[in-house]
Amino acid sequence: MKKHCAVVSVCFISFFCLLSCGLEAFYEIGNIPNSEMRDVTRATIWLPSSSDSGYQYLTHFMIFYRIYISDVPETALIASTTTNDIYNRSLSTALNADFASLYPSTDKTSTSVNTSNLENIFYRRSYFLLTLEGASINGVLDSGGEKKLEILFSTVNGESPKLIINETSEYILQRAINGPGLNFTPKPDRRFFNHPDLYNPANITPQLNADVASNTGTDIRFTYVSMYIAGKGKSLELPPKDIYSQPTFIGVFRLANLEN
Repeated sequence: MKKHCAVVSVCFISFFCLLSCGLEAFYEIGNIPNSEMRDVTRATIWLPSSSDSGYQYLTHFMIFYRIYISDVPETALIASTTTNDIYNRSLSTALNADFASLYPSTDKTSTSVNTSNLENIFYRRSYFLLTLEGASINGVLDSGGEKKLEILFSTVNGESPKLIINETSEYILQRAINGPGLNFTPKPDRRFFNHPDLYNPANITPQLNADVASNTGTDIRFTYVSMYIAGKGKSLELPPKDIYSQPTFIGVFRLANLEN
Protein backbone atom coordinates (compact mmCIF):
# COMPACT_ATOMS: atom_id res chain seq x y z
CA MET A 1 0.00 0.00 0.00
CA LYS A 2 2.83 2.40 0.91
CA LYS A 3 4.58 1.53 -2.36
CA HIS A 4 1.37 2.24 -4.30
CA CYS A 5 0.95 5.64 -2.60
CA ALA A 6 4.54 6.50 -3.34
CA VAL A 7 4.04 5.74 -7.05
CA VAL A 8 0.89 7.87 -7.14
CA SER A 9 2.72 10.73 -5.42
CA VAL A 10 5.61 10.58 -7.86
CA CYS A 11 3.19 10.60 -10.83
CA PHE A 12 1.28 13.57 -9.41
CA ILE A 13 4.46 15.54 -8.79
CA SER A 14 5.71 14.75 -12.30
CA PHE A 15 2.40 15.85 -13.83
CA PHE A 16 2.48 19.07 -11.82
CA CYS A 17 6.01 19.77 -13.02
CA LEU A 18 4.93 19.27 -16.62
CA LEU A 19 2.12 21.76 -16.15
CA SER A 20 4.33 24.34 -14.49
CA CYS A 21 7.44 23.89 -16.62
CA GLY A 22 6.57 22.44 -19.98
CA LEU A 23 2.94 23.20 -20.76
CA GLU A 24 1.51 26.71 -21.02
CA ALA A 25 -2.10 27.79 -20.97
CA PHE A 26 -3.40 28.94 -24.34
CA TYR A 27 -4.81 32.47 -24.39
CA GLU A 28 -6.46 34.18 -27.32
CA ILE A 29 -8.90 36.95 -28.17
CA GLY A 30 -11.46 36.46 -30.93
CA ASN A 31 -11.44 38.46 -34.14
CA ILE A 32 -12.88 41.96 -34.36
CA PRO A 33 -15.68 42.20 -36.98
CA ASN A 34 -14.88 43.95 -40.24
CA SER A 35 -15.88 47.58 -40.54
CA GLU A 36 -18.94 48.64 -42.50
CA MET A 37 -18.33 51.59 -44.83
CA ARG A 38 -21.23 52.86 -46.89
CA ASP A 39 -19.63 56.13 -47.96
CA VAL A 40 -16.28 57.93 -47.89
CA THR A 41 -16.73 59.47 -44.46
CA ARG A 42 -17.89 56.87 -41.93
CA ALA A 43 -16.86 53.40 -40.73
CA THR A 44 -18.98 51.38 -38.30
CA ILE A 45 -17.65 48.49 -36.20
CA TRP A 46 -19.62 46.41 -33.71
CA LEU A 47 -17.28 45.76 -30.79
CA PRO A 48 -17.73 42.64 -28.63
CA SER A 49 -17.66 42.56 -24.82
CA SER A 50 -15.39 40.58 -22.51
CA SER A 51 -18.52 38.68 -21.46
CA ASP A 52 -18.90 37.30 -25.00
CA SER A 53 -17.53 33.87 -25.79
CA GLY A 54 -13.93 34.06 -26.97
CA TYR A 55 -13.28 37.51 -25.49
CA GLN A 56 -12.92 36.76 -21.76
CA TYR A 57 -9.31 38.03 -21.68
CA LEU A 58 -10.15 41.29 -23.48
CA THR A 59 -9.48 44.56 -21.64
CA HIS A 60 -9.78 47.21 -24.38
CA PHE A 61 -9.43 47.98 -28.08
CA MET A 62 -6.62 49.86 -29.79
CA ILE A 63 -6.60 51.71 -33.12
CA PHE A 64 -3.43 52.07 -35.18
CA TYR A 65 -3.11 54.79 -37.81
CA ARG A 66 -0.67 56.25 -40.32
CA ILE A 67 -1.04 59.35 -42.51
CA TYR A 68 -0.14 59.32 -46.22
CA ILE A 69 0.40 62.27 -48.54
CA SER A 70 -0.68 61.99 -52.14
CA ASP A 71 -1.12 63.80 -55.43
CA VAL A 72 -4.46 62.03 -55.99
CA PRO A 73 -7.71 63.82 -54.96
CA GLU A 74 -9.68 60.61 -54.38
CA THR A 75 -13.33 61.10 -53.38
CA ALA A 76 -14.65 57.58 -53.93
CA LEU A 77 -14.91 54.89 -51.25
CA ILE A 78 -11.41 53.87 -50.16
CA ALA A 79 -12.02 50.84 -47.98
CA SER A 80 -12.12 47.14 -48.57
CA THR A 81 -10.96 43.85 -47.12
CA THR A 82 -9.36 43.05 -50.48
CA THR A 83 -5.94 44.19 -51.61
CA ASN A 84 -7.02 45.30 -55.07
CA ASP A 85 -9.18 48.11 -53.73
CA ILE A 86 -6.13 49.71 -52.13
CA TYR A 87 -3.67 49.00 -54.93
CA ASN A 88 -5.95 50.21 -57.73
CA ARG A 89 -6.37 53.64 -56.11
CA SER A 90 -2.63 54.34 -56.41
CA LEU A 91 -2.87 56.93 -53.66
CA SER A 92 0.60 56.21 -52.34
CA THR A 93 3.30 53.61 -52.92
CA ALA A 94 3.96 53.72 -49.17
CA LEU A 95 0.31 52.88 -48.47
CA ASN A 96 0.46 49.97 -50.91
CA ALA A 97 3.65 48.65 -49.29
CA ASP A 98 2.28 48.97 -45.75
CA PHE A 99 -1.04 47.37 -46.68
CA ALA A 100 0.74 44.43 -48.32
CA SER A 101 3.04 43.98 -45.32
CA LEU A 102 0.17 44.06 -42.80
CA TYR A 103 -2.30 42.00 -44.83
CA PRO A 104 -1.04 38.56 -43.65
CA SER A 105 -1.76 39.61 -40.05
CA THR A 106 -5.32 40.70 -40.94
CA ASP A 107 -6.18 37.68 -43.10
CA LYS A 108 -9.02 35.98 -41.21
CA THR A 109 -8.73 32.86 -43.38
CA SER A 110 -5.19 32.19 -42.17
CA THR A 111 -4.61 29.68 -39.37
CA SER A 112 -0.99 30.62 -38.76
CA VAL A 113 -1.20 34.29 -37.70
CA ASN A 114 0.96 35.07 -34.66
CA THR A 115 -0.21 38.17 -32.78
CA SER A 116 2.17 37.94 -29.80
CA ASN A 117 4.23 40.86 -31.12
CA LEU A 118 1.37 42.81 -32.67
CA GLU A 119 2.23 46.32 -31.51
CA ASN A 120 5.78 46.03 -32.80
CA ILE A 121 4.47 44.83 -36.17
CA PHE A 122 2.61 48.14 -36.54
CA TYR A 123 5.34 50.28 -35.04
CA ARG A 124 7.83 48.88 -37.54
CA ARG A 125 5.55 50.23 -40.30
CA SER A 126 5.41 53.65 -38.52
CA TYR A 127 1.82 53.13 -37.41
CA PHE A 128 0.97 54.78 -34.09
CA LEU A 129 -1.84 54.48 -31.57
CA LEU A 130 -4.78 56.81 -32.03
CA THR A 131 -5.59 59.12 -29.12
CA LEU A 132 -8.58 61.28 -28.21
CA GLU A 133 -8.82 64.92 -27.22
CA GLY A 134 -9.61 65.20 -23.51
CA ALA A 135 -10.27 61.50 -22.92
CA SER A 136 -8.42 58.22 -22.49
CA ILE A 137 -9.06 56.08 -25.54
CA ASN A 138 -8.43 52.90 -23.51
CA GLY A 139 -11.26 53.89 -21.21
CA VAL A 140 -13.58 54.83 -24.07
CA LEU A 141 -12.82 51.59 -25.92
CA ASP A 142 -12.90 49.31 -22.89
CA SER A 143 -14.41 45.83 -22.89
CA GLY A 144 -17.34 46.67 -20.62
CA GLY A 145 -20.27 45.84 -22.85
CA GLU A 146 -20.89 45.58 -26.57
CA LYS A 147 -20.47 48.87 -28.43
CA LYS A 148 -21.30 50.44 -31.74
CA LEU A 149 -18.13 52.27 -32.77
CA GLU A 150 -18.27 54.83 -35.55
CA ILE A 151 -15.34 56.76 -37.00
CA LEU A 152 -16.38 59.87 -38.89
CA PHE A 153 -14.16 61.92 -41.20
CA SER A 154 -16.32 64.77 -42.41
CA THR A 155 -15.64 66.25 -45.85
CA VAL A 156 -16.48 69.71 -44.46
CA ASN A 157 -13.35 71.83 -44.06
CA GLY A 158 -12.60 72.64 -40.42
CA GLU A 159 -14.94 69.96 -39.02
CA SER A 160 -12.93 67.69 -36.72
CA PRO A 161 -12.95 63.91 -37.29
CA LYS A 162 -14.76 62.07 -34.50
CA LEU A 163 -15.07 58.75 -32.73
CA ILE A 164 -18.69 58.04 -31.75
CA ILE A 165 -19.84 55.39 -29.26
CA ASN A 166 -23.41 54.05 -29.41
CA GLU A 167 -24.51 57.09 -31.43
CA THR A 168 -24.39 59.31 -28.32
CA SER A 169 -20.85 59.90 -27.00
CA GLU A 170 -18.55 61.84 -29.34
CA TYR A 171 -14.79 62.34 -29.09
CA ILE A 172 -12.37 64.35 -31.24
CA LEU A 173 -9.65 62.21 -32.85
CA GLN A 174 -6.10 63.19 -31.99
CA ARG A 175 -2.70 62.19 -33.38
CA ALA A 176 -0.07 60.48 -31.26
CA ILE A 177 2.99 62.21 -29.83
CA ASN A 178 5.09 59.15 -29.02
CA GLY A 179 5.95 55.55 -29.75
CA PRO A 180 8.55 53.07 -28.47
CA GLY A 181 11.66 55.13 -27.74
CA LEU A 182 10.29 58.07 -29.73
CA ASN A 183 8.71 61.42 -28.90
CA PHE A 184 7.60 63.83 -31.63
CA THR A 185 5.71 67.09 -32.15
CA PRO A 186 3.08 66.80 -34.91
CA LYS A 187 2.77 69.70 -37.34
CA PRO A 188 0.68 71.80 -37.67
CA ASP A 189 -0.92 70.28 -34.54
CA ARG A 190 -2.45 67.00 -33.31
CA ARG A 191 -5.71 67.33 -35.24
CA PHE A 192 -6.45 65.25 -38.34
CA PHE A 193 -6.65 68.00 -40.98
CA ASN A 194 -5.02 68.47 -44.35
CA HIS A 195 -2.54 71.34 -44.17
CA PRO A 196 0.69 72.48 -45.89
CA ASP A 197 2.62 71.77 -42.69
CA LEU A 198 1.32 68.20 -42.73
CA TYR A 199 2.36 67.33 -46.28
CA ASN A 200 5.54 69.41 -46.28
CA PRO A 201 8.38 66.88 -46.87
CA ALA A 202 10.68 68.90 -44.59
CA ASN A 203 8.42 68.11 -41.64
CA ILE A 204 8.43 64.33 -42.16
CA THR A 205 11.07 63.55 -39.55
CA PRO A 206 11.19 61.41 -36.38
CA GLN A 207 11.02 64.63 -34.35
CA LEU A 208 8.02 66.18 -36.12
CA ASN A 209 5.58 64.23 -38.33
CA ALA A 210 6.79 60.74 -37.52
CA ASP A 211 3.28 59.42 -38.25
CA VAL A 212 3.35 60.63 -41.89
CA ALA A 213 4.67 58.65 -44.86
CA SER A 214 6.74 60.56 -47.41
CA ASN A 215 5.91 60.83 -51.11
CA THR A 216 8.14 61.89 -54.01
CA GLY A 217 5.26 63.11 -56.20
CA THR A 218 5.28 66.57 -57.76
CA ASP A 219 1.88 67.79 -56.51
CA ILE A 220 1.54 66.25 -53.06
CA ARG A 221 -1.15 68.31 -51.37
CA PHE A 222 -3.74 65.71 -50.36
CA THR A 223 -3.60 63.58 -47.22
CA TYR A 224 -5.22 60.32 -46.15
CA VAL A 225 -5.21 58.21 -43.01
CA SER A 226 -5.26 54.42 -42.86
CA MET A 227 -6.57 52.69 -39.73
CA TYR A 228 -6.62 49.23 -38.12
CA ILE A 229 -8.27 48.04 -34.90
CA ALA A 230 -7.33 45.18 -32.57
CA GLY A 231 -8.33 43.88 -29.15
CA LYS A 232 -5.82 43.79 -26.31
CA GLY A 233 -5.93 41.81 -23.08
CA LYS A 234 -3.95 40.15 -20.31
CA SER A 235 -3.17 36.51 -19.65
CA LEU A 236 -3.71 34.93 -16.22
CA GLU A 237 -0.04 34.15 -15.74
CA LEU A 238 2.16 35.79 -13.15
CA PRO A 239 3.38 38.17 -14.32
CA PRO A 240 0.56 38.55 -16.87
CA LYS A 241 1.43 38.86 -20.56
CA ASP A 242 -0.13 41.10 -23.20
CA ILE A 243 -2.31 39.22 -25.66
CA TYR A 244 -3.96 40.49 -28.84
CA SER A 245 -6.63 39.66 -31.36
CA GLN A 246 -5.90 39.70 -35.05
CA PRO A 247 -6.02 43.28 -36.31
CA THR A 248 -8.89 44.30 -38.54
CA PHE A 249 -8.46 46.82 -41.36
CA ILE A 250 -10.90 49.70 -40.86
CA GLY A 251 -10.32 51.72 -44.02
CA VAL A 252 -8.69 54.78 -45.55
CA PHE A 253 -10.14 58.27 -45.11
CA ARG A 254 -9.29 61.52 -46.85
CA LEU A 255 -8.51 64.42 -44.50
CA ALA A 256 -10.50 67.61 -44.96
CA ASN A 257 -8.69 70.94 -45.06
CA LEU A 258 -8.22 72.82 -41.82
CA GLU A 259 -9.60 75.97 -43.46
CA ASN A 260 -11.47 76.87 -46.63
